[in-house]
Amino acid sequence: MNRSIDDVDKRIIDCLRANSRITMKELGKQVFLTGQAAKNRVERLKDLGILKQYTINIDCPVFGYKVHAIIRLQLKQGNFESVKPLFIAPDRKIIHGYQITGKQCYILDMAFRDMDGLHRFLELTEPLGVCEIHIVLKELHELES
Repeated sequence: MNRSIDDVDKRIIDCLRANSRITMKELGKQVFLTGQAAKNRVERLKDLGILKQYTINIDCPVFGYKVHAIIRLQLKQGNFESVKPLFIAPDRKIIHGYQITGKQCYILDMAFRDMDGLHRFLELTEPLGVCEIHIVLKELHELES
């Protein structure tokens, strides 16, 4: 199967990044295709594994999660699946999680109801390994040129 993508595919991806709920008809208009042709392109991109899922970004403060943090966690032992249940609580949400290079290293994109929730999380992780916390000041959009 040909895995190459062209400029139309790239524009489709950009449109879906901006609004994953766009209709195929509107997507087609934006990339100068019919709605059916846009749908066919999207299906092809999914078949190629380029588009994996459609998502939405949630405004966490609206739901009461006012503190956004990026956390690098290096476990002393075990893996993230073994400790994940400890991190699930009403005062925090794991938005995204990634296993990264390094021994038992993870990056967690998390939201907390308040700083006390973050402190409880830190107390919880202290015996598990090393935790490096970065508080998000603001989200940057449109970084690609």
